[in-house]
Amino acid sequence: MAVIIVLMAGTFLAPLDSSIVNIALPAIAESFDARLAAIGWVATAYLLTVASLVLVMGRLGDIWGLKRVYITGFVVFGIGSLACAMAPSLSALIAARVLQASGASMFFAAGPALVTRTFPPNRRGWALGWISLSVSVGLTLGPSLGGVLVGAFGWPSIFLVNIPLCIAVIWAAARLLPADCPVREPFDFAGALLAAISMTSLLIGLSEIDRRGLLSLFTVGSLVVAVVSGWAFLVLERRISHPMVDLTLFRSRAFSGGVGSAVMAYMSLFAVMFTLPFYLLQVRGLAPATAGLILTATPVAMALLSPFAGRMSDRWGSRVLTTGALVWLAVTLSAASMLGLDTPLPIVVAALFSIGVGLAVFGPPNTAGILRATPAHRVGVGSALAGQARSLGMALGIAATAAIVSTLLGGENLAEGILSAEEAQRFMDALGPALAFAAAIAAVGALVSWSRGDDRPGPLES
Repeated sequence: MAVIIVLMAGTFLAPLDSSIVNIALPAIAESFDARLAAIGWVATAYLLTVASLVLVMGRLGDIWGLKRVYITGFVVFGIGSLACAMAPSLSALIAARVLQASGASMFFAAGPALVTRTFPPNRRGWALGWISLSVSVGLTLGPSLGGVLVGAFGWPSIFLVNIPLCIAVIWAAARLLPADCPVREPFDFAGALLAAISMTSLLIGLSEIDRRGLLSLFTVGSLVVAVVSGWAFLVLERRISHPMVDLTLFRSRAFSGGVGSAVMAYMSLFAVMFTLPFYLLQVRGLAPATAGLILTATPVAMALLSPFAGRMSDRWGSRVLTTGALVWLAVTLSAASMLGLDTPLPIVVAALFSIGVGLAVFGPPNTAGILRATPAHRVGVGSALAGQARSLGMALGIAATAAIVSTLLGGENLAEGILSAEEAQRFMDALGPALAFAAAIAAVGALVSWSRGDDRPGPLES
């Protein structure tokens, strides 16, 4: 259990730090006298860096050693956290956030892979369930902990609080994590650069669709760069003997079905996470604290059920659980698409909790299935691709939902504050189709998940 606690620490810190900073953004803006558009990069730079480097770090773990990458990640993250707290300007803070995120990408990529290396096949799902629980706890705890720290000690404290935990994990990981045998292969620097450029450009382009428009020069340029660099990456990976990503992994239905269904699951989730705050704050007129409490229903459900879902996947495999979870998610999102102006709040909470149930039953079994289908010498890349699928799904979900809502609103921005009755009804008329679209994506994801085939552990694995 001591080993799983060490591994949970990494998957707790990464989401904690991505969520804790949001509550501190107003204080940071006031401290540096910064505009809202500029201050947003404190959060955006972190998310983009993690998403862009996680695949690179997964491959580095296969070559350099997963334990070494995991521990180095905490060293870099701790240094980055100290640099954030001491930043003399906004630009220095953003640069420190990039350094911090570089460390997070290391332990984010290596953590699930270390589960595969550390635990026997009949306990991997159980361990991944606890990893998923730590993600949910990090997301849930971030805003409330951040609010307390900022109020009592100022915004630098949200970064300083990371340092003691980093030191403790470095000490424990060096002693408890088993040594692994890295693969003696050259690192594909060209592939790493192309992969990072493609993912960064794609995420930037998708994130700007709502603000700039799909056909704006910036958006089109970003997406073109993403496509061209992605195509060059695939061409390169097919031609070299030691690629960043072994594309033959995708010949496995269990692997490709797991990665594809993960993209669709997180697309569906973030359609809700993007739109429901507007519904609660501007349509229903709730106080931010009340709205935040309601939104925690989803991560709370994930935290409660993830360990049990992981344990079930050790016995039943991933196919039945993940497919059933996505069907459940599709049904719940279909029901959520019928939310109205006066829907009782307990029903809203129940819908969000039900969405969390679906994600809890999907997440650990799906990751276990992906890693079960990954050869031992590629487990770092397999773990990283599972994380990359989540990041891509989140970005696609937000972009697609924002485009649907914006189009149905006639391209007009929502008014600030609580909406009038007419404006609220117009928003609801756009919200319903957006959530119905998310339900359809979840249903397609269920078909993709089922296509992975029977992946129940064999007699030697159970």
